[in-house]
Amino acid sequence: MAIDILEQLLRYFESLGPVGLMAFLFAVFFLDAMAVPMLPEFFVMVFFASNPSYGWAATLLAVVCVAEVSSNYFLYAVVKRRGLPHFLEKRMKLWVSFLIVSDERLILVNRVVPVVPFMGAFIATMNWNVRKSLAYVAVGGAVKYALLMVFVGIAFQWFERGTARNVTLLLIVAVVAISMVQSHRARRKHLGPVASRVAHLGDHSSGAVAAAADPQDHEGDSGSKDGQEK
Repeated sequence: MAIDILEQLLRYFESLGPVGLMAFLFAVFFLDAMAVPMLPEFFVMVFFASNPSYGWAATLLAVVCVAEVSSNYFLYAVVKRRGLPHFLEKRMKLWVSFLIVSDERLILVNRVVPVVPFMGAFIATMNWNVRKSLAYVAVGGAVKYALLMVFVGIAFQWFERGTARNVTLLLIVAVVAISMVQSHRARRKHLGPVASRVAHLGDHSSGAVAAAADPQDHEGDSGSKDGQEK
């Protein structure tokens, strides 16, 4: 059943022609950068499976890099111009501070463990170097999707076309599943320390506010303790 669906998808996308495929892929990556889940890994591997050649791989990588850079820069420009609510900026900065790295290198880490959506918004909020950030976006995307296409190409070299497409389907399922699991585990791992530390800071801040709001009570308490001691 799943193999038949893949075959139908391949035939449908092949009917769009190279220009149609590139336009569709650009839209997929643009929407995915806006945190609309589009599973770009799925489409890149399916599109490459329709024509597993070096020329087509280079074309797909070019579309991927252009789409990634333009979509992230678009989101960066919007946030830089319009800004975000203060509470949201604070939470974004707090989230980044508890990750493995908190500078532009996080863009590369996010390729392996996707824990930061809206990357363009983070580039603007964290005041990262925009040229360096977009270079990391392009390089990270090129490396990631080149590797995926290499796996598909190996399958088509080792097996006949029908079997290779079956292997491609398994690779697609594995890649999507691993990506989702990694993202879920990374969020659970980091949400614990964030929540506990925020709560800890909240206890301290509430105590300090109470003391500042009613200093007479503290003076009265200290006076009563002195009287008891005498």
